Amino acid sequence: MMMQEIFADIAKHMDEITQGAITPQVRELLQRLAKIHPADIAEWLESILRNDACKIFIALPEELQLRIFHACGYTLQVGMLETLSEIERSDFLQHLSIDDLTDFFDDLSDEELKRYLKLLHKKDRDRVVSLLQFSPDSAGGIMYTDVLTLMQDLTVAKSIHILQRLRPSRALHHKIYVTTQNNELVGHINLEDLVLKSPTTRLSSILRDDEFVAHVDEDRQDVVNKMLHYGVSNIPVVGHDRIFLGVIPSEALAETIEDEASEDIYRMSALAPIKYTYFETSFGRLLYQRSSILIVLLLVQTLSSIIVQRYNYLLCGFLSYFIATLISTGGNASSQTSALAIQGMATGEIDIDTSRRFIQRELLMSSIIGVVLGIFSFARTYFVDRILYHDASFSLVGSFAVSLSLTVIVIVAVLLGSALPFILKRLGLDPAHSAGPLLTTIIDVVGLLIYCLISSWVFSFFGIVK
Repeated sequence: MMMQEIFADIAKHMDEITQGAITPQVRELLQRLAKIHPADIAEWLESILRNDACKIFIALPEELQLRIFHACGYTLQVGMLETLSEIERSDFLQHLSIDDLTDFFDDLSDEELKRYLKLLHKKDRDRVVSLLQFSPDSAGGIMYTDVLTLMQDLTVAKSIHILQRLRPSRALHHKIYVTTQNNELVGHINLEDLVLKSPTTRLSSILRDDEFVAHVDEDRQDVVNKMLHYGVSNIPVVGHDRIFLGVIPSEALAETIEDEASEDIYRMSALAPIKYTYFETSFGRLLYQRSSILIVLLLVQTLSSIIVQRYNYLLCGFLSYFIATLISTGGNASSQTSALAIQGMATGEIDIDTSRRFIQRELLMSSIIGVVLGIFSFARTYFVDRILYHDASFSLVGSFAVSLSLTVIVIVAVLLGSALPFILKRLGLDPAHSAGPLLTTIIDVVGLLIYCLISSWVFSFFGIVK
């Protein structure tokens, strides 16, 4: 509540802030604002006019600016930098970590990238260019490079001395990775080792093995799965010949899980993941993405119209009442299975090696579910049929056609929901595409065709003409 009051008070003095008139009252408000978590400040700045947000940003202390900048979206970040003079901009960029710089530069155009790189020192510029060569979806794209390492020939006393000198300017984790003079990773030590071991002990004698080492080109999703599997919060990243390049800490792990989850949600809705936030993405781009896939699915649904036209004589009466019920049940069953498959593949529990076992189990599951639903469907359909037609023989045949169709639709839907994620993965596509509108559209067409074929066969078998 207090946080919202501070935001409201600042909004009342926005004219003074935008005009650069920092009165004692405004200065006091900014000091109160500085006590709020940077993530909350960034969220608030995103919700107000960009020009006002930038004016408030430059009025804050530099240390707080860096932390707020990290939490803001790309559009606001650009606006904040453009508000600064070239000298201030250069100084600000040089105070950002290499990893924050790389994340920011990933979103820039080529011309903007060249312009901002010129503002950096040569050493930082070379490191940023080196990091930009890695794919954002690889371990190299999410690793932190500002990490302290120690050489294996150092003693405990010398290592402590180095840590005391370099700690303010280096990211220090509970694990400290140890390398050779050629920067080859040989293992790690824990912080407590420097306290418990003798000052003259060499690091090479107290090395611990790394549970998991990521290669710089390894897919980030695979890395995250292995980190979760081994229960490690940070891992080293190496290049060829085990050359140490950086670390993937718990912060990067959490960000990657969040990014992958967001991408899966978009793909499950048949949308390409958007690069920026919803409001930062242009209306035209969203319109194109959403309408294009809906047009494709609409064209696929044309097959349903062809099927209805072909079996119009069959669907013009009693059987038409149950089309929506059967199709929606098939869609629900396939969605359950695809969700299990996608989740299992995301966590690594289900893969190509276990796909056969998974599909066999789902086949058994769908058969039982299909029979159970078929029995309930028969009773429900028979009851409705007797009310409408008062014909016992017709009611039995019609109910049997509906219940048998439902059983087959459920089995086929579950098989499609089980197999489609693996098929997409084999084709190099994200399995998450198999959920949502794509799978639903396929089940709509296939389910309707199954219903018509089975009903036609049942009525022909019992000599009932529709």
